[in-house]
Formats: sequence, structure tokens, C-alpha cells
Amino acid sequence: MAISGYLDEFYNNPTKKQRGRFKKFLAQQGLEYEDSVEMTLKVADEATGEMVGTGSIEGKVIKCMAIDSKRRGEGLSAHVLSVLVKEQFNRGRTHIFVFTSPKNIEETSGNVFVGFRIVTKTDDIVLLEMGTTNIDNYLEELKFKTRGIQESVNGSIGAIIVNCNPFTLGHQFIIETAASECEFLYIFVVSEDRSLFPTNVRLKLVKSGTNHLSNVMVLEGGDYIISQATFPRYFLKDCDDLALAQARLDVMIFGEYIAPTLGIDRRYVGEEPYCALTKSYNQAMKEILIPKGVELQIIPRKEIEGEVISASKVRTLIHENKIYETMNLVPPSTYNFLISKEAKSIIDKIRRNKTRN
Repeated sequence: MAISGYLDEFYNNPTKKQRGRFKKFLAQQGLEYEDSVEMTLKVADEATGEMVGTGSIEGKVIKCMAIDSKRRGEGLSAHVLSVLVKEQFNRGRTHIFVFTSPKNIEETSGNVFVGFRIVTKTDDIVLLEMGTTNIDNYLEELKFKTRGIQESVNGSIGAIIVNCNPFTLGHQFIIETAASECEFLYIFVVSEDRSLFPTNVRLKLVKSGTNHLSNVMVLEGGDYIISQATFPRYFLKDCDDLALAQARLDVMIFGEYIAPTLGIDRRYVGEEPYCALTKSYNQAMKEILIPKGVELQIIPRKEIEGEVISASKVRTLIHENKIYETMNLVPPSTYNFLISKEAKSIIDKIRRNKTRN
């Protein structure tokens, strides 16, 4: 129900023209609109039709919230958030996230985010959640899936987080190297289903490509391995290093919750000297994990004829109708999938639309 004197308007999959209006409004508040949102709420002055507030949803995340600076103190922020929460539940989403700035937590009475719990925070970002499940449930699930492992391991327990879009010989090499350096290795596959290869397929390919290793376990990352898709750029417009801000949040969750729950004392990453994002993650891991007793191990990437093996190269060959040439870049299990009927829809999509997602 709208606040007296204001009207709520809902825009599902906003048009370019509609997005332009939201972008202009958010820009006036020093924020950015993200075109990837699936629904945007507009709160308008009933008398004039003027936009005074907005907020959007994308998957489980509430984002792009802003109130006209002249209307603050009228309860509009709490109203926008409550309307979006209700809409999320109407869409069957019972676990909801909000990213916000630390100053928004400090400057409100607490009523705006009532019902939400802070998961973690950095200097730039606060992550809050509400719903029928929370991070405690996630950790209990991890404990159940990995029961007995920590007690039976006498040496180092490592972890590596991968997307694998798709799983390549490069991924396999990094995982094999990590597995050889520690007694047990957890492989977390990013759950966010924004890649050309769906989450269930990526999980299957990672499991198939590592089933020769007796000391590894493949786990779905779940909601707490933060991906670029859910990262809140909209209120970090003036942030000097968005990649580093994202990395710190992701690594903070890993260091505060996941590592101690599973007894992880090593985090492995592949070396990517020319990738700014990876450089930022490595910096964040050094800052956050090492003081928490988790070593950072950087593994050089596997090369063929002087070129690093990458999933993007595999996707490029698929786009160019050269699947046969991927045989040198992926394990047999991945190649067999690529030429199977099961992969046809994925292959067709890659060929129609060249993308790095």
C-alpha cells in the first residue's frame, strides 16, 4: 500500500526510455541505475506525478534504491524497501539480500532495515539478508556435506573458487596442483546462473574433470560466494577501485564464515598478471585472509604454445564453429559434453551471440 500522497508504479523489464528516466533520477542522487534489473518500482507524488523514490530487484537482490533528497525523513526509504521485499516474496523468493553503504546504516534509526540482518561489512559495503534461511543455515549445510573430513585430515585443507564456463585443462591443472599441495581441497563452483554454461552443467563438468582426484570435494558456492552479477555498483559510483571493493566483500565472507567452518587454511587462485580483477582479489586476500591464518597460494596458469588456456578461448572456438579445436584445451569429459546432444542449446546460443559471460 502506498503512503498517503504518493503512488507506487511497477515496471517489469523497463524499456530503454523508462530506464533513461530512472538513470536520470538516480544520477541526481549520485547513484547509478543497472540495466540488468528485472523490475523497478517508481514512487511518485500523487499531485504532480514527480518521481520521488525508486528501487529495483534482480534475482534475490534488492538494489538501485534512492529517495529524492528533498523528501527524506518522510518514511519513503522504509516504504520502498518494504514494497520490494513483498514483491520478492510474491515472486517466490524467500531469501533476500540488500547491499548498502555503511553510512546508510549509520544515518538511519534502524527502522529502514528492520527485519534484515547484517552478514558482513567492509569500509565500502554492508551486506544484509532476510528470509526463511540465512548464513547460519548455509554453514550448517556445509558442515553436514563435509562431515568427518576435517576430523580425518592431519595436514592443510585448501579451497579454490571457480566458475568454469566451461571447465578447461587450465582449470584442471590449477586444481591438480592445489590438490597435490594440501591434504584435502574444496572446490567451490560459483552458483550465480549468469554464464553461458548453466550452473548444473558447470558443476557436472568440474566433478567429471576432477573425479580422478581422491582428496577433493566439489561444492556449489551458494548465495555467499559473491559474483559480479550481484555486486552493487550502483552506490559505488565514485569508488576508486570497484574490483577491490567487490573482492574485499567476497573475501570477508569467506574469511569470517567459510574458512573457519571447514578448517580451511589455504586459498588457491590462478595467476592472471594482466587481469585487474584477479589482481584486486589477490590484494584483498592478502589483506584479509592472511591475518586470519589462511595462506594465499597463486598458481601459474597452464599454457599451450605460449598461450594461456582459458574458457573464453574455448567459447571463441565454439562461436567460430571450431569445436574440434577445443580438444587441446579441455579434458575429454568436457569435450564429450560439447559434442553431445545435451550441449546443443548451449552451443547454438554461443554461436548466435558471442559473449564472454
